Amino acid sequence: MTHSCGCHSAGSPEISKALPPITAEQTVETVSRLSPGALDVMKEMGINHCCGGHLTLSEAAASAGVALEALLEALHKTEGAPA
Repeated sequence: MTHSCGCHSAGSPEISKALPPITAEQTVETVSRLSPGALDVMKEMGINHCCGGHLTLSEAAASAGVALEALLEALHKTEGAPA
């Protein structure tokens, strides 16, 4: 997998193991940078990365009317997200 952010990450297991787990206190922006598939998951759940990037996942889930547990579970299933 390649992407254009310049981090040279290929989603390798070695890189993924070094990432912190996704938590409710992290911001939408942080999680979207940590996990390659997170942005798609959040978009599908109605979480706006552009205007809501500063919100914590907890705040963003509440704003979108999504259960926090469902959001966290979906994010943990994305490629590159630590278990």
